[in-house]
Amino acid sequence: MSNRGLEGRVAIVAGASRGIGMGSAVELGAGGAFVYALGRTLEPGTGDFPGSLMETVDLIESLGGKGVPIPCDCTNEEELTAVFRQVEAEHGRLDVLVNSVFASPSFGASIGQRFWEMPIDAWRKVVDLGARSAYIASVLAAPLLMNTARENGSPSLIVNVSGRGSMTYRYNVVYGVGKAAMQRMTHDMALELKEHNVAVISIWPNGHVQPPAPPETPRYNGRAVAGLATDPNLMTRSGDHFWSAELAVQYKFTDEHGTSHPVGDLNDDFSRPRV
Repeated sequence: MSNRGLEGRVAIVAGASRGIGMGSAVELGAGGAFVYALGRTLEPGTGDFPGSLMETVDLIESLGGKGVPIPCDCTNEEELTAVFRQVEAEHGRLDVLVNSVFASPSFGASIGQRFWEMPIDAWRKVVDLGARSAYIASVLAAPLLMNTARENGSPSLIVNVSGRGSMTYRYNVVYGVGKAAMQRMTHDMALELKEHNVAVISIWPNGHVQPPAPPETPRYNGRAVAGLATDPNLMTRSGDHFWSAELAVQYKFTDEHGTSHPVGDLNDDFSRPRV
């Protein structure tokens, strides 16, 4: 998909070791943006699950892009503050922030559990890890995003990875709370940033498909992010949510294998509570 339409721009992707964060970092980098890839797993084989920041940046560079891996606990305000200071010192601008922090591999075991069956610490692992980290990053990013939009005369962008769980039951209670928080932040931050020409948008992956349909790839969702970042009518979308597959139709992209994907069903019954 990459057409180098993001040349000269700077992006921070929180949660870039794997999953949609990795895909977003790769596609933004392939499009020409300089990418700061944040996450807790720096080197291959050192995390609890496959994927690492170094592998993400290696892929960006193999596609002709540039980026830097920065190990960072995105729930830690001091560590995130240091990253934003580094970005400002090195580039003096920020065009895109992607909030995609979520421990999806470890979350799988909790799917279908009722809230009284789950450890209370699940709240920290889902809501704090995802929504709180997104809030902190957005607070720190806002001044730089506003300044960049003002100096360049074009919108800057925050993308939050949310999903249908923000509006309908999905997986379990704590998951819905976390995704609803992301969705609410998207809507309300967009209102407060509108006058500063900063768009805030959430994307929805279709996280479950029935075989034999292939699942969406991380880079497919990343192409949705890159498409938004190059959209000349970006501000008209601010405050809203879009399925990645919706954006694929509008921006005319497939995944890296040439596969198109359907828009998800808001009312599917996957992972309803057992009876």
